[in-house]
This record gives sequence, C-alpha cells and structure tokens, in this order.
Amino acid sequence: NTATISGTSVTAPITVSETISIADAAQLSITKSLTPETVVENGQLTYTFTIQNTGNTPAVATDNVTVTDLFNPILENITVALNGTVLTEGPQYAYDEVTGLFQTVAGVITVPAATFTQDPVTGQWNTIPGVTVLTVTGTV
Repeated sequence: NTATISGTSVTAPITVSETISIADAAQLSITKSLTPETVVENGQLTYTFTIQNTGNTPAVATDNVTVTDLFNPILENITVALNGTVLTEGPQYAYDEVTGLFQTVAGVITVPAATFTQDPVTGQWNTIPGVTVLTVTGTV
C-alpha cells in the first residue's frame, strides 16, 4: 500500500508505503434456525445450520469440521442433507433418537472460501462469505 503527499507547501513529494500481511485461513461462523415455528404432534420439523466462511481459504475435509447439537425437541426418522445432497447415517453422521444427540462425522463438512470484490470508485472491499447449509428434518 503506497501513498504520496504533495502540495504547494511541500518542497518535494513525500512517499510512504506499508506492507499488509494476510493470514490464509478459514473463518467460520454458524447459525441455527428451526422451521416451522409451530409444530403439531407427529409433525415435521427442520433444523437448518448455515455455516459461513469469511476467510480467504476453504474449510476442507482435512480440517475436520463437525456440527454437533442436542435436539430439543428430539426428532424421529430424520433425513440429513448437506447443500441439498442427502447424507447417510454411519459414514457421514450419527444420531441418537433417545437423547437427540446429533453429530456429523469429521471431514464431511466443507465450506468454500469467501470471495472479495473491490468497488472501483470508492476502493471499498466487500466480503461475500462462502456458505454451506446442513438440514436435518424429522418427525416430532
């Protein structure tokens, strides 16, 4: 990053520069939502986990990202999907219908890196997070 200062009171332009180091890393955050808000007995309920990455590198299988939750209310006969692709119990997740404990297997979840764009007029940088969505649907 370089800046130059000049003006009528400055005898010669002054130039300054600074090097900014960037850490290559994934920076993950997660939100959980529940739909619908009101469920009748034996109705369907969906837990949705939205995982965002604002970092400049993806979270890959070797990063061993997992999602663990204790569902309340507990679901029966669940279906689990990652970005719309159905996952299989055992090799990709574990679920205990007695306790409601749910956990994905390490390495199943990946999250793409964020993308960064710069406004050509203002120079402002914008971050567009990489997103992965995990849904768990079952009967209450």
